[in-house]
Amino acid sequence: MASQVKTVPVTIPSDAARKGAPPPALLPYQQRWIADESPLKIAEKSRRIGLTWAEAADDVLIAAREEHSSNVFNIGPTQDMALEYIEACAMWARAFDYAASEIEEGIFVDGDKEIKTYKIDFPATGRRIVALSSRPTNLRGKQGVIVIDEAAFHNDLAALLKAAMAMLMWGDKVRIISTHDGQDNAFNELIQEVRAGKRKGSVHRITFREAVEQGLYQRVCLRRGIEWTAEGEAQWVADA
Repeated sequence: MASQVKTVPVTIPSDAARKGAPPPALLPYQQRWIADESPLKIAEKSRRIGLTWAEAADDVLIAAREEHSSNVFNIGPTQDMALEYIEACAMWARAFDYAASEIEEGIFVDGDKEIKTYKIDFPATGRRIVALSSRPTNLRGKQGVIVIDEAAFHNDLAALLKAAMAMLMWGDKVRIISTHDGQDNAFNELIQEVRAGKRKGSVHRITFREAVEQGLYQRVCLRRGIEWTAEGEAQWVADA
């Protein structure tokens, strides 16, 4: 997997720092995802491993940094996911100490359909992060980084991918994140195209076991304020 190294400043929550030497805020697989600058990159992942949370960190840097900043458009399959993502962006903006607006709600008119949106503006760059609560029929007029979350669960993903891929021609970037939803799915077909060399891009495959080995449960313990034990981790994995 070809990638370039990108330095990502990361702040640890203060309550974690008080417990001793704080761990990195991002786990190794999250760091590798952010460091990959491929125009098209795909995450083939297990559920609830925090990759959207890591993507939110990168998206804040993309929108807020003064050099080569860009708008970011996140397209999720549900309103709850859109809100969860934009709240993560707001958290990272505070952690990175970037001036940002409060989360604003709005409506994106898509033909005869109205799509709920959540937005954060960054006044220093004039850029914004927009989370859409469902798939637009096209992305015409949009420029910036496109993030398609839980891609395999979008209706008519093939049409959405076609619109998103067209933006690569203008130097924009596309990030596709999802768990699988069967073999006969546009998400899986796209992964196979990239792996076969039929389309340029990179694929990050992250299993639940790999995420746990790289500290996922330890991060859960840190967030919940409980002590990590091997027995506790084994039980957590068994219950997952």
